[in-house]
Amino acid sequence: MPLNQIIRIHGIPKSGSIVAAHLQSADPRLIVVYDPKEADCFVDDIVDTGRTQQLYFDRYQKKTYALFGKGAAQNCIRNVPPTQWVEFPWESQEQTNKEHQDFVVRLLEELGEDASRPALLDTPARFLKAWREMTRGYTMDVKLKAMEIEESLFPTDTHGMIVVRDIEFHSLCEHHLLPFVGKVHVGYLPYKHTIGHSKIPRIVEMYASRLQVQERLGQQICDAIADVVQPKGIGVLIEGSHFCMLMRGVKKEHTTITTSHLKGVFAEDARTRQEFLQLVRN
Repeated sequence: MPLNQIIRIHGIPKSGSIVAAHLQSADPRLIVVYDPKEADCFVDDIVDTGRTQQLYFDRYQKKTYALFGKGAAQNCIRNVPPTQWVEFPWESQEQTNKEHQDFVVRLLEELGEDASRPALLDTPARFLKAWREMTRGYTMDVKLKAMEIEESLFPTDTHGMIVVRDIEFHSLCEHHLLPFVGKVHVGYLPYKHTIGHSKIPRIVEMYASRLQVQERLGQQICDAIADVVQPKGIGVLIEGSHFCMLMRGVKKEHTTITTSHLKGVFAEDARTRQEFLQLVRN
């Protein structure tokens, strides 16, 4: 940037305005303007999905630069994983919680509700608490959980199939943010080790307690157990009822979606696969 070049910046409300003010105080060549049409570029604190960045470009044909970007976001000083939470010095936990609750208030108002009536006053806080509980899988460290599971491996010389049936799960469809619930059935043929039976439901919970699709949920459960236990083969069968089909759209109350994921001899040998399915159905 030339020594005498003046660049007019506009902070995308509202955290971008704080970034713009700090930049102006650090470099006098950067001048904050309050009309986005007068800006040479825009600044923001973080790029999440990129929608705001794209919106400003489509509207003004000027780039947005940010301190942080999720995933592969462009024009950012630093990129972080999509699931990482970034907290800035000018933010407090109390302020963040209030902003999150404000989102819920606006949602209630969009639905036509009076968010100030007594029965709804505490709804935003209750809603956020419930959603944090339902998505607690994001706070579980997959690698750490794998280490804990490895500690529950036991040497074995048995070669019979082990099946853990009817593991109840609750998850959230990432397409409509509505629940889908059901049962997971897991079977595997040990090679050198077996796993503590209680660990399998915990693996299911870890991956189910987040935004999901049933197909990916089954694959993640299958891969996680296979990576740790190293069995001769493994099968995961999921039966799920999706509220996006029960409450909206086709509104079919008794529809069940069944998905299966097979590895090793479960995928290669028809007799092994049939034994697994029979044990699940019995």
